Amino acid sequence: MLSVTILTRKTWSRTLTYQRNFTSVRTDRPETLPTVAEVLALPVFADGGARVLAGAASLGNAVRWVHVVEAQDVTELLDGHELLLATGVGWPDGDGWIPGYIAELAAARVAGLVLELGTRYQQAPVRLVECCLSQGLPLVVLERRVKFVSVTEAVHGRIIAEQMGALKARDEVHALFSELSLRGSPADYIVAQLGAVLGSPVVLEDMAHQVVAFESPGLPEELLLASWESRSRSAHRARAQDTGEETRTAVLGLEGWLVTPVQARGTRWGYLIALEGAPHPAGRALVLEQAAVALSLSRLADGTGDHWTPASQHWLLASLLQGRYRSEIALRARFEAMGLPVTQRRLCGLALRIDHGLSRRDAGPARGTGNRETAFPSTAEVSRLARSMGLNAVASWSAPADGETLLMALSVPGPGPGRVAPRAAIDAFAAKLQELVRSQSSTHGRAVVAAGAVVEQVGALAASLQEALEVLNATPRLTAVDPEPVLHRAAERSLRGLIGALRTDPRVQSYVERNLGAVLHQDARHGSDLLEVLRAYLAHPGNRTKAAANSHLSRSVFYQRLDTIEGLLGVDLADGEVIAGLQAAVIAWETTRGA
Repeated sequence: MLSVTILTRKTWSRTLTYQRNFTSVRTDRPETLPTVAEVLALPVFADGGARVLAGAASLGNAVRWVHVVEAQDVTELLDGHELLLATGVGWPDGDGWIPGYIAELAAARVAGLVLELGTRYQQAPVRLVECCLSQGLPLVVLERRVKFVSVTEAVHGRIIAEQMGALKARDEVHALFSELSLRGSPADYIVAQLGAVLGSPVVLEDMAHQVVAFESPGLPEELLLASWESRSRSAHRARAQDTGEETRTAVLGLEGWLVTPVQARGTRWGYLIALEGAPHPAGRALVLEQAAVALSLSRLADGTGDHWTPASQHWLLASLLQGRYRSEIALRARFEAMGLPVTQRRLCGLALRIDHGLSRRDAGPARGTGNRETAFPSTAEVSRLARSMGLNAVASWSAPADGETLLMALSVPGPGPGRVAPRAAIDAFAAKLQELVRSQSSTHGRAVVAAGAVVEQVGALAASLQEALEVLNATPRLTAVDPEPVLHRAAERSLRGLIGALRTDPRVQSYVERNLGAVLHQDARHGSDLLEVLRAYLAHPGNRTKAAANSHLSRSVFYQRLDTIEGLLGVDLADGEVIAGLQAAVIAWETTRGA
């Protein structure tokens, strides 16, 4: 015969106080608790012949605690998520009380009701089954008698084991993101680790709802990022309307985003968002919040207002140039979400270099020194300048072996009534960039800007950027007296672009030595300026008077040096083919020395 302890209200209150104290130090996140279905899978329920009669759709309810309950009026003492065990011996006669009782249990968020048959009932009352069905409350019957103490022991052991696992998981999460904070890990790496921990897509966005970094496990990035800004604004607007509260972690929008702010010292920089995914032992909200803290500490340690902008734009352009994208659809979604509209736009790659007024003889490879002069304008300034002109741009400073270069992807509205033509808009942007450089440079630096082809597909933007870079590398450095062209275009500098692309080829280098070696040796040995004279002549091969004027030499001295050059090289400078060959050699020398 099964012995059942019927809890009085006094005993129940003491037990519930213990339960409350215990659960308060564990968790209030149901996702870290076992579900009714998981509890029913325990051997003790199998021994009792457990059978679900109602509420099968709610077997995912979390179970916080198990209690034996025979009294009818204890629902006011429930905290929620309790699994109740009963034999029915303390229930009133008849069934008129059942609807109200089951409604109270459902309102108290009880996990489920387990009724043991054989003591009071040989089968579950029909009215009880009907009411549980209507309320969606799981009703389980035990066909065979079991010791309720064995049930509570087994379930509580499972709950405690779950909570110990949760505590261990929280320690691991805390250790991970604390280590990332101390290491100074960048935002994109922190976001990548968060995605790996949660096993679900995560996004870091700024206050303008533009993507800074993302990780997309299990979901194509084009689906994750599609129309991101509008989706994000809708989700945040729903929270503002529902709660007016934006300082806490919350589930937002129709997609069920879990969102927490990234902020510190009263300043908010953006939001960290996790899409729906499997539960985590530490609680998904806690994991998200720990990552947000790591991002906040990283932002504080950086100490600049544009901490996220350079890193995200550098990653965006690097992924384009290195082909690190799955499809053009995914690439388009990535650019749109990260602030560069590409749909029905004209796109152009640009490259910028800053020359600081050195003479050509002294000009050499630019060396990154890490100061402000080698990294202005900033990428954020470039983006702001573009927006002020009705355009959009992302930019990235790089430091290749031949000097620092600012690469830019420019998005221009397509042709239309009342719109500036894309080519004119790009020219105007380049001119504004040069003005910005002049205003910021303390060494009278001037910007040399090159542009690739204007394209319509985002995938073709990589080739446009490469063209711009090749033209820039083939363009000699400006001196203090050189005019400053607005823009060097790939189409207008096709020979320079071709030679610049081949400048590392040993055959090109040998060609330079064969055609210019004697002149270069003479200048190096005697400190002469024969190469400068030759360059001035090649700039105006049909007008020696103008060439002499541009070289700042008298005509007689200029002509004497041309004679010297002809003697050293053994050529006739009046021969058109000779002029063309020397021009190619000089361009090749400029691409390897002057750029």
